[in-house]
Amino acid sequence: MHEMSYMIKFINMAVEAASDQPDSVIRTVNVRVGAMTGVLPEYLYKYFPDAAAGTRCQDARLNVEFVQVEVKCKKCGAIYGPAKENNYSCPACHSIEAEYLHGRELELVSIEL
Repeated sequence: MHEMSYMIKFINMAVEAASDQPDSVIRTVNVRVGAMTGVLPEYLYKYFPDAAAGTRCQDARLNVEFVQVEVKCKKCGAIYGPAKENNYSCPACHSIEAEYLHGRELELVSIEL
């Protein structure tokens, strides 16, 4: 249920971002969630109405962009999505040393007024 606390944080951030335009209506809240965060988009959608109730976001639409894990091999530079089938190793050189590029995102991307 940590998705509810994240949703409340996103709502608060959206309201704060729109504070310089107090008469405008927040129509859309856009967030990005990486696969490694453990946050499930379906639960963000589920909790959005309750988290937004009574705020400037209560009639807004939520858009969640889910970002798959992508890494760069430290040995050969290949960029790939690690897979359990090959023990998360690089498909080009089989090294297991990699730098994460994507998949850890958990952010409010934008709001539309």
